[in-house]
Amino acid sequence: MSSRATTTRILSLRPLRPPASPRKTPKPRLFTQNSPLLLIARRSNAPRPQLPYLTQPAFARTNGPSQQLARLLSTETRTYVKEQTFLAVKWTVIPCTLLALAAIVYFGISVELEEHENPTPEEWTLITRHNVRGARHFADPRLLETAGFIDWAKVGDRLRLALKRLEDPAIDGKGLTEPAGEGEEIVIEGVGRAGFDISTKSWPWRAGYFEVVMGCAAAAERLDSMVMDKTSGSVFHREFVVGPSNPDPRPQPAYFKNVSTLEENVVPASPPPETYYMRILTGKGFTTKQKMEAARAYANWLNFKNLPESAEEMYRWSLDIAKSALPLGVNPEDIIDSNTAVLKQNNSDPQITPNVLRASTDLAIHYASNGNVAAALPIFLSVLRARRTAPVSPFPPPPSSTSSDSTDGVLSTIYAIFSKTTFPSPPPSGDNPLIRISDKPTCEESALMLYIGEILFASNPSRESLGWTKQAVTIADTNLAQPTPTAEVDEKEEKRQCMECLATGVVNWNTMLDRLASTGKIDAGKSGWFSWRGGSKVDSQAEVEEEKVQIEALRDKIAMQRIHHQAATVIGPNAPNAGWSR
Repeated sequence: MSSRATTTRILSLRPLRPPASPRKTPKPRLFTQNSPLLLIARRSNAPRPQLPYLTQPAFARTNGPSQQLARLLSTETRTYVKEQTFLAVKWTVIPCTLLALAAIVYFGISVELEEHENPTPEEWTLITRHNVRGARHFADPRLLETAGFIDWAKVGDRLRLALKRLEDPAIDGKGLTEPAGEGEEIVIEGVGRAGFDISTKSWPWRAGYFEVVMGCAAAAERLDSMVMDKTSGSVFHREFVVGPSNPDPRPQPAYFKNVSTLEENVVPASPPPETYYMRILTGKGFTTKQKMEAARAYANWLNFKNLPESAEEMYRWSLDIAKSALPLGVNPEDIIDSNTAVLKQNNSDPQITPNVLRASTDLAIHYASNGNVAAALPIFLSVLRARRTAPVSPFPPPPSSTSSDSTDGVLSTIYAIFSKTTFPSPPPSGDNPLIRISDKPTCEESALMLYIGEILFASNPSRESLGWTKQAVTIADTNLAQPTPTAEVDEKEEKRQCMECLATGVVNWNTMLDRLASTGKIDAGKSGWFSWRGGSKVDSQAEVEEEKVQIEALRDKIAMQRIHHQAATVIGPNAPNAGWSR
């Protein structure tokens, strides 16, 4: 009875509930609640609700990303990915933009500095000026030291593009007319079209046009034996062409890829040089010097092609151009003999111009090169006499200019960037009578004496012929240290001529000295009248050794001068135009 009551009491204190199951099923957590339980609670077996737009595909992926990688771009990491992507794009675009702007600034500064050194006419369009600057770059002699060659195909291509734009009335050739007036162009058989009349153009335009035409001619000379593949545009030697005109072609090199060497697929790499020389010789508006230079270059090309008679005709054409520009009232027959080209000395009022002297000298050099020394020597002597007897100017010579590139290079560069580019003024025409600036011998006289010494030594090796050469070397050496500008050339050109005369004279001096010693006319082992100057054995040997020491000293001097006076480019208004000639 008591035990039953006790049991009833215990049951009344504990509520009734169903028996415990083997696995307890917890209450699912709500997905919308953001409580710390989600972060710090122990892992629970309660399932999280699966929303349709957040569920990931549960199928297995063989070639794509796994299910775990696909869950990386979730709601919590989206902002982080956006920020990192923005930073990556930002720090990629900013350096690339700075590099692009720096390249543009560097290109602009380079062009501006090049324009100050070798300017192009402001009237030309940007593309034409860019083509000319590109041709100057590819023709830089310093490429011989770095690349080992000059790509004349690129030089000719750039210059021909510039020439096409200059002769196009719709671009840069506004105002060009034919020499005979309005109408169709004049075509010369076997050569091409005649030149234009550029008289209405300004001096910078005419000087730039002359530079481009002469550059095209120079490139055509170098590309004379080259052909171009019409399919690929490659330029190569004609000896690789396979066709009837070349029955035994050379094997193709390994670097000939996608190049057709069949004769039907190739064309000449450039028009012939006379196509461009005749543009100047038959055109109007060019100066006498420019026409003479074109005739001289064309004659040099004809000599190179082993056509001496045609070259002589061009030299005489150059002489006729110089005589046609004599002052009014001067009869050319009173100054120069038309048949022999020897200058006359019986005129009381000499009116000889530098152009006439230069044309006569070129013809004499041609005669001497082809063995006609009997016709060359009188011309050389008459030209030398004319230069030495020319009247001296009563005005003092201009002071020599000094360069300060090494002292203020940075300041001069900054000044050049912000200063206006000025095109060089026209050089002396050479049509006025010759007047010496000073009575000091010039390098033109030194060159004439070298030619005279060579001719005399070739005909009769003697002490007198060697004396001509030694005197020419002395004049060139003196003027190289203290150049004397003339009415024809400036100080820089005079120094270049003196250096060439000195180098040639030293070689001739050494060769003549060895030749005389080998023939016994300067024999250090003989005495009496068999030795030079009739001295003793010791005296003649000492003289020969002394001259050898002088020759070695001059060779060292020439080497140093060539290092300091190398030309930067072979074209341009500030570069010698003779650099284009072969």
